Amino acid sequence: MDFFYVIKRMDSISIQPFLFIIIFFSFQPSISLEICSTLCGSQTIRFPFRLIDQPQYCGYQDFKLSCKFQETTQDVTILTFPYAGNFSVFHIDYAQQVLQLGYSVGCLPRILLQGLNLSGSPFMSVNTQSYTFYNCSTMVQYPGVLKIPCLSGFNFYVVAIPTDGYTPSTSVCLEIAKVMVPMSTDWWEDGMTLGWNQPDCRWCESHQGTCLFENVGAGLQVGCDSAIKHGLPSSVRDALVFGLGISLMCLIAVISCVKLNFTEGQNHPNPEILMTHPRSTPGSTKGLDRQTIDTYPTTLLGPSRCLPNPRDNICSICLCEYQANETLRTIPNCSHYFHVDCIDQWLKLNATCPEFRDKFEEPPPVAPTLSSLMPVVAFFTLIYVL
Repeated sequence: MDFFYVIKRMDSISIQPFLFIIIFFSFQPSISLEICSTLCGSQTIRFPFRLIDQPQYCGYQDFKLSCKFQETTQDVTILTFPYAGNFSVFHIDYAQQVLQLGYSVGCLPRILLQGLNLSGSPFMSVNTQSYTFYNCSTMVQYPGVLKIPCLSGFNFYVVAIPTDGYTPSTSVCLEIAKVMVPMSTDWWEDGMTLGWNQPDCRWCESHQGTCLFENVGAGLQVGCDSAIKHGLPSSVRDALVFGLGISLMCLIAVISCVKLNFTEGQNHPNPEILMTHPRSTPGSTKGLDRQTIDTYPTTLLGPSRCLPNPRDNICSICLCEYQANETLRTIPNCSHYFHVDCIDQWLKLNATCPEFRDKFEEPPPVAPTLSSLMPVVAFFTLIYVL
């Protein structure tokens, strides 16, 4: 909440009762969401994950990652399992709570044959399928037969075949073992997909929220966005409310005495701001016309489904996750993405963003000059520091 804007919106110099609450909580010490979101290469790292050099409140227990520097390529995100070793993190799907891993320092099928041990970690296989491994003297050519390059040699071939599928001749292939494989599109080439259940942030992610601890240092309970108490523990916050409350009451008295008056500025809107906002259909109190809607840019989503904001992976109108080759439309004022069909229908009825609900045709109020507020700002800063 902008302190200057609160002052400006007062119709008279009388201070409304809720002003104290607004001013206090706008200046309360808090944990910034931004300091816990970082990048390693192209991979976004945020709650429940954290890098090992980030504060503990940035991530859930046992969700620590490391960022390996690469001179010639992008930095690589590393997830270390207590018994299975180091895996490269290719992608983290925060909405579905799954991550795609690669075993770049060895042979994943060999690890699977020995028994993949995920003990001591919060991760588990998402989907598994039984495969039978064979050692064959010649390469078996049959649909569904997968050659395992890292286990094969010059004159023999190790292959994996779904257990309920084709069985090769015993004169050509010798069975090694039956293994439950965590399914991935390229598991035989060291790729693996795992998931996690706790903390469960799927509802929060599907509503474009951000998971974080509800109270830092007071348990592992997580919350979502505005429901989170981002500040200090409750006992410290209560003490601050009591101590700073008296000072802020003095501030309110001073503001009342000096009788600050600001003109609304709504009768003299900034023409430059008006020109940047699309107009609604003539004669209509809601919605935008087809011509205006068509000026909003569209984007064809590629196979990687990557958008500028990693959290823009779900259409907030239909609540469906974006898929490859789908066409999205962007609202220029706020850069939010939506399915074309969804946002077109919305804008025909509402001249607002579905998320921020900002009216496009209504310019923001003109802010008061800084010089008129300098005495108030100086006094409040002194009270806050003391």
